[in-house]
Amino acid sequence: MLLAFIFDSVGFGEWLVLLAVALMVLGPRRLPEAARTVGRFYAKFRRASEGFRRQLFELDNEIRAAESTAEREAQDLFVIDGDEATAKPAIEA
Repeated sequence: MLLAFIFDSVGFGEWLVLLAVALMVLGPRRLPEAARTVGRFYAKFRRASEGFRRQLFELDNEIRAAESTAEREAQDLFVIDGDEATAKPAIEA
């Protein structure tokens, strides 16, 4: 998400200036290796963020399932008549 913001806010001319500065600082021999290193870190970041997002979705699904179960159990315990809720009488065998 942060990288999407950075890529959207930096124009083509600015990317050319950044590339030229990187070429002058790193030199033509080290620039490809630096680009590969940045690519590896970006890939690791994406994998980590996808894992985090997946865990959040799983947690959200578990919470929704628990809420649904609690709601069904509450409906089994109470009779709702208008705005009032009264406990269902216990059935004794």
